Amino acid sequence: MMIDRIPRLERSPAIPLFGALTFALLIGCSSTPEPVAEMAAAKTSLVATDNQETIKHAPVAIDRAKQKLKRAETAIAKEEYEEAKRLAEEAQADAELAQAIAAKTEAEMAVRELENSIQVLREEIMRARSR
Repeated sequence: MMIDRIPRLERSPAIPLFGALTFALLIGCSSTPEPVAEMAAAKTSLVATDNQETIKHAPVAIDRAKQKLKRAETAIAKEEYEEAKRLAEEAQADAELAQAIAAKTEAEMAVRELENSIQVLREEIMRARSR
């Protein structure tokens, strides 16, 4: 009989162990990397808030951004990269919010100045017509 001549393959306990080890290595390699780009973007956005208008009009948002950036740096030191990435993104958003608040406030002030100028011109026109 031909069937009796085929050697039986024994299942080695090393095969499942090798598979588990390979899987563990793949998972380890796919862990979250250090959020270098996110930290750089947050720092750049925070540097952009370092001007008189933004400091004057949005100090709370700037402080919040600075605090989150410090917390992100602490998370990186602890190798908590997911948390660090989230905090860096929030710090960037807070810094951009500070810039937007300052720009909005400056624009509103410019509008008020223009409205005042228009009112003065209207009054001058009315006086000139009444002469």
